[in-house]
Amino acid sequence: MRARMVLIGGFLGAGKTTLINKIAQEFIKEKVPIGIITNDQGQLLIDTEFIKVRGLNVEEVCGGCFCCNFPKLLDNANKLLKQINPQYIIAEPVGSCTDLIATVATPLKKYHGDQFSVAPLIVLVDAPRLLNNAFDTSTLGGYLRNHQAEEAEYLILTKIDEIGSDDVESLILKLKGINPNRKIIPYSAVTGEGFQDILGIITSDEETARKPVDVDYDKYAEAEAELGWYNGIYEFTAPEYDSYELSMNILKSLASKYTPSDIAHAKVAITNASSHTKISLIGNEFTIGGVKGSRFGKGESKLNFNARIVSEPEKLRQTIRETIESCFKEKCIQYKLQFDDCFSPGRPNPTYRILDE
Repeated sequence: MRARMVLIGGFLGAGKTTLINKIAQEFIKEKVPIGIITNDQGQLLIDTEFIKVRGLNVEEVCGGCFCCNFPKLLDNANKLLKQINPQYIIAEPVGSCTDLIATVATPLKKYHGDQFSVAPLIVLVDAPRLLNNAFDTSTLGGYLRNHQAEEAEYLILTKIDEIGSDDVESLILKLKGINPNRKIIPYSAVTGEGFQDILGIITSDEETARKPVDVDYDKYAEAEAELGWYNGIYEFTAPEYDSYELSMNILKSLASKYTPSDIAHAKVAITNASSHTKISLIGNEFTIGGVKGSRFGKGESKLNFNARIVSEPEKLRQTIRETIESCFKEKCIQYKLQFDDCFSPGRPNPTYRILDE
C-alpha cells in the first residue's frame, strides 16, 4: 500500500508544527503509523526537536526548501518507509517557501506515484496577520504570503480564537477573493474547532490536482532574502531556573529591538534532563508552544534559539548574542555559545518545476 504524503505549508508562525503534532498524536492514539519530515534553510531546527521529544518519528531536510532539496526529501521519506512503514508522512515545508504545487506536489505524484499518494496541498493562514493586512501584495512579505494562500488546495484559517467571530467571516471572504472555489476551514488549536475537518482531508482518498499558480521568482527571492535567518545553541548550567521566565525574558528583550512587523518568527526552546519548553514570538505576540515535564529546570541545559527577522544577518546575530548575554547575566547564569549561524536565504533553485500537468 502506498504511503499518503501530506504537505502542510504556510508562512512562518502560522501554527504548522503545533497542528502537525496534534495530528500525529491523534494517529498514534488510533495506532496508525505516521512519520514527519521537517524543513529549514539552516540547521538545528527547534521544530524537529519539539517533535522528537514527544516520541514521534521525524526526519529533517536542512539547508534549503523541499523544492531545492527534493532528493533529500525523497531520501528521508524512503528512510521512514524502511524504519516504520508509515501510513501517513506529513511534510512541513520551510515557512518562507511557496510554488509547492509545481516543485514538490506534482513531481512526487508524477515520478513517485507508485510509492506515495499525494494529498491536496494544505496551507495555513494566520488569522491575526491576515486581519492586520500582512498579505498586502505591495510588500515583499505580503506577496509571498498571498501566493502561498493562492496556490493552496485547502486553506486553514488558524488562530481564530484570537479574533472575533465577525472578523472570521470577513477573513473567509478575503481568502475567497485570493483563492476562489477552495474550501476554507477555520481552525483553533485552543478549542479544536475545525480539527476533524482537517483530519478528514488527510485521511481521504483525494489527491493533489491543482495546476501551479504563476509566481514571480524575482519577488519570491527578494521576499526570502529580506529575512535574517538565525539558529544558535547555547549551553548553560544552573542550580535551578524557570524555563518559562528565562525564555520570555529573552524574547521580550529581542522584541524591544525590532518593530513587530519585522519579526516573522522567533523561538526559544530550553531542554534539560527532565523537561523541554518551547516559546514563540510572532510580531508582538507570545505563544507557549509546549512544555514537557516541569517548567523548572536545573543542572546541565541547552537553549536552542531560532529567529527569522527582517534584518541584515550579521546585525541580527550580534543583537541576539547581546540579548542572550544580558538575560543570562541578569540571572547570574554562566553559559557557553556552542554554535550559531545567521544568513539570508539564496535564490530558490528547484530540482523540478513542472507546470504542464
